[in-house]
Formats: sequence, structure tokens, C-alpha cells
Amino acid sequence: GLEYLHSHGIVHKDIKPSNLLLTLNGTLKISDLGVAEALDMFAPDDTCFTSQGSPAFQPPEIANGVEKFAGFKVDVWSSGVTLFNLITGKYPFEGDNIYRLFESIGRGDVEIPEEVMEPLTSLLRGMLHKEPGSRFTLSQIRHHPWFLRKPGRTLEEVPVPPLRGDELHRMTVLPYLINYFYGEDDSQYSAEYISQRQLNENHKYIDYASNGNLESAGGKSERKSNKPSWRRPTSCLSVKKLPSCRPS
Repeated sequence: GLEYLHSHGIVHKDIKPSNLLLTLNGTLKISDLGVAEALDMFAPDDTCFTSQGSPAFQPPEIANGVEKFAGFKVDVWSSGVTLFNLITGKYPFEGDNIYRLFESIGRGDVEIPEEVMEPLTSLLRGMLHKEPGSRFTLSQIRHHPWFLRKPGRTLEEVPVPPLRGDELHRMTVLPYLINYFYGEDDSQYSAEYISQRQLNENHKYIDYASNGNLESAGGKSERKSNKPSWRRPTSCLSVKKLPSCRPS
């Protein structure tokens, strides 16, 4: 995903676990390009001047307040912090407030837990190198032994349970994705699905009907509508009455 973005001159600037989505077939998707920067097509390199990403995922050069930095290496650093967090459940740098956090990041001293073994250790150190010039590139990451090794499956897939026990009330797109990839042969997913928006509209319709605000079959309202009537706004001051505003 980052290779695609960088090849089109886009720096994401906010890679973190909450911006990564996993499809049903295990494909990782990058989301939320709200702070991404599109480089000028004639720019000689990936130099950036502003950063608006999450503080815990910022690299040392930004934490130390440099005026310009290599944008692609920012994404590599934040990817390293994300990988560190997914593996250990912790952050490589922490602080009581943003100032302490940036002091810790600025020093760039990464302590990798002992339970993290090679070759993952060398990958994390390469991605979290303090100096941008010595930090791994995406090509180096792709050819790293840990990246090339495909780990075997050790646990069964975790099923996504229905929301509140209702087969029709799930995460909005999940049932449609299941039908798209697996068809409707399975009776478990053969029911008609409705979205969260449709469900809210149905509840609103029922509440509106229970208050007697629906019109009868003859076209007459059973009860006066509670909808407030529109009134024309009245001005508090007429500009023409001001002496300074009289026409000459």
C-alpha cells in the first residue's frame, strides 16, 4: 500500500493501527488520508515541511523540530512504530505529556523487548533508526528475511458475532461482503439485510406513527403535527433609519 502511495507522490503521514483495515481474505488496507500530502509532480525529492500526524507515531526529526524532512521516511518510521505496537502491545516511546513524549522520541533510543526474536528485531531497528538516511527504505523492508518468511497459521479464525444477537443488525458492510465472496448458499446468511441507516429510518417512522403524526388514508391528519411553523425573521434595526446611512 505504501509503495503504491509513494509511487504516486503521496505521503500518508499518519500510519497507525487504527488506520489499517483487514478484509475478509486477510488483505491489509490503508485508510484515512486526511493529513496526507501530495508532492508536486515536478518536485526533485520527497521533502515535506509540515506534519500533522499522531504524536506517538512521529519520527525523531519531527520531534526535534526540523524545518523540512523526508516524507517517505516518515511513513517508514510510523510503520515501524505500528509494527512494534502490534507485536508487543506497547509503544517504543512514551511520555506523561506530548513534550515528554517528543523528548523521548527525539533521543531515538529504542529498547526492544527480549521476547522479540531475530529477524524481527533487526527489522524494527532498521525501521526505527534515528537518522532518516540510515532508516530502511520500503525496498529494504520488502527484501528483509522477516518480511519474506510467511508464518504458519497457529490459531483458528475468530468469527465476528452478530451485533446484540440480531442476524440482521451487524456491522453494515460485513453481510454484503460475505454474500459477495461466498454467495447465498449458506442458510445462515440467506436473510435480507438492512443497513444501520435503514434501521434508524424505520425506528424514526415507527416513533412518528406512534405519536399520531401520520396522515390517515383519507388524507387528513389524525392529530396536529408537532412540527414548529416557520416564521419570517424580523430585523431588529433598519439601516436606513440611521443618520449616517441616509442617501446623499
